[in-house]
Amino acid sequence: MTEANLPLSLESQLSPDEMKLLAKLEEQNRLLEKDSKSVNGVLQSPTSPKIFNFEENTWDQVVKEWDDWSKNKVGQLKELIRRGIPTYLRSHLWQLLCDAQNVAARQEFPHLLKSSCHSETLIRKGLARILPQHQLFQNRASEEAMFNVLKAYSVLDQEIGYSQGCVYIVGLLITQMSEEEAFCVFVRLMKDFQLRELYRSTTVELDCCIYQLDSIIQEQLPDLHSHFQTQGFHTSLFSSSWFLHILLSSLPITAALRIFDIFMCEGLEIVFRVGLAMLYIKQAKLMKLDIEGMMQCLKNLAQEDLDPDRLIEAAYYIKYNPRRMKQLRKEYASIKAKELEEQEELNALYSENKLLKQRLDILEKRCSEKLVSQLKEELEKTQLNATKSLSTLKEMQAKFLQMESSTGPDEDSVVYLQGELINYRLREAEALTRLKDLKQQIKNMDEKWQIHCGGQQKGCDAQNVLQVELLKETVTKAALIESRHRLLQLQTENDIKRNQLKRIEAHVHNQRERLQELTTHNQDLHKQLQWSRKQFSAAKLGRKAERRCRRHGRHWRS
Repeated sequence: MTEANLPLSLESQLSPDEMKLLAKLEEQNRLLEKDSKSVNGVLQSPTSPKIFNFEENTWDQVVKEWDDWSKNKVGQLKELIRRGIPTYLRSHLWQLLCDAQNVAARQEFPHLLKSSCHSETLIRKGLARILPQHQLFQNRASEEAMFNVLKAYSVLDQEIGYSQGCVYIVGLLITQMSEEEAFCVFVRLMKDFQLRELYRSTTVELDCCIYQLDSIIQEQLPDLHSHFQTQGFHTSLFSSSWFLHILLSSLPITAALRIFDIFMCEGLEIVFRVGLAMLYIKQAKLMKLDIEGMMQCLKNLAQEDLDPDRLIEAAYYIKYNPRRMKQLRKEYASIKAKELEEQEELNALYSENKLLKQRLDILEKRCSEKLVSQLKEELEKTQLNATKSLSTLKEMQAKFLQMESSTGPDEDSVVYLQGELINYRLREAEALTRLKDLKQQIKNMDEKWQIHCGGQQKGCDAQNVLQVELLKETVTKAALIESRHRLLQLQTENDIKRNQLKRIEAHVHNQRERLQELTTHNQDLHKQLQWSRKQFSAAKLGRKAERRCRRHGRHWRS
C-alpha cells in the first residue's frame, strides 16, 4: 500500500510528517518483501506449522469451513483478522485459532477447582489490587470466574503456578467466553504461545524479548534510543508489561481487543510491531521529556483515544524481519551463556573465598587463643612482680618508721636504708619497663587486629568479640598496675619527704634549745664577768687605798 493508496479517512488524519514516515516505512516493507525467507503475507501459527491461505470470504464461511480454510487459505484470513473479528464470532474464532477444543485438561477442570491451591491467597490479593485499576475489569461479577481459571491453572501447572501477568489475559478471555472455555484457551496460550516461558521466575524469555525490542529500537529509532540511554531509561521499564500482558494494560480496550485478535493468529510479532509503532508516533514528544515524563507518557496510553485501525496499519509499516529476530535471539543466548560462565566462575571464586575465610578464621582462632594465653602469663608475672614490689615497699616503710621511732638513725642504718631504697627503685624500674613492653606489644597486636578486621564485614562472631574484650581488659589491667606503681612511688616519695621534714623540724627544735641554752649560759657568763669586773675594781681600789695609806703613814711617821 503506497501513500497514494491510503484510505481517505486515514489520510485526512495524518500530518505531513507522519505521511513521510509512512512512505519511508512502506519502502522498507517493500524491500523486506523481496526477501525470499521473509514470512510477510504468510500466517504461521506459533503452535504448529499450519499455513493458512484463502481468498476473500465472509466470516460465516470461515467458521463453517474452518478445516479447509485453516489448511489452504492464509492471506485473506490474515487481512480479515487485522481488520477485526466480529464481536459475536470472537469467542468461537479464538478457540479455533488456538485449537482449544482439543485441550486434554478440559475434562479435569471441575476436579482442579475442588483441589487445594497454595496460591489462592495471592490470587485473591492480585485480583483485589488489579481489578479496580483497569477498565477491562469494571464488571466485578467476573472476579470469581477469573479466580477459578487462575486457580485451576496454578493447580494444573505447579511449576509456573500463578503470575500477576496472567490476570489481564484471563480477564479478557472471561469477558468473551465461559470460564471453562477461557481455561482451555489459556492452557493453549501458555503452552504454545510462549506465555509459559515469559512467566517463568528466571525471566529468560522475557529478557530475550526485551533485548530484541531494544536492538530494533536502536536500529530503527537511533535518535530515540540515544535519548533513552542519555536519560538512563532502559527499555525494560516500559516494555515488560507489553510482553507479559500482551499490551492489554497499556492500550484502550478497543485497541487491545484488536491487538489480541492478531496475537491469537500471529503470536508475539504483533507486540513488537505495535510497540515500535507507538514509539514512532510518540517519538517527537518523548525526545523532549526526561525519564519521569517518558514513563508517564508510555504509561498513560490506555487513557488516550487511539484509533485501532490507524495503530494497526502503522504497525504493519514497521520493518520486521524474522531472520533478524532469530539472529538477535542467538546473540542474547550467547550473551547469557557468557554471563552464566562468568557467574559460575564467580561462584567458584566465592566458594574458594569462603573456604579460605573459614581456614583463616580457624587460624585466627588458634593464634588468638595462643596470644591470649601468652598475655595472661605476662599479666600474671606483672601482677606477681607488682605484689612483690608492694610487699618490699611496705617492709621498707616499716623499717624506716621503726628506725625513726628510735633515738635516731645511725650512719650504718641510713646507709642500709639507702641501699634498700636503691634496690627497690631498681626493681620498680624493671617492673615498669616490663609493663611498658607489655603495653606496646598489646598496642601492636591491637593495630594488626584492627587492620585485619577492616577488610572484613562489620559483624564479627562471638569468639572475636570475646578476644577483643579480653585485649581491652588486659590493657586496662596493665594501665591499673602502672597507676598502682606510680601511686606507690608517690607515696614513698611523700613518706621520705615527710620524714625529712620531721628530721629538719627536730633538728631546728634542737638547735633552738641549744641556742636557748647558749643564751642562758652567755647571760650567766656575762653576770660573772660583771661580778668579776666589780671585784676587780674593788680590789684595785683597795690596793690603791693601801698604797695611799702606806704613803701617808711614812709621811706621818717622819
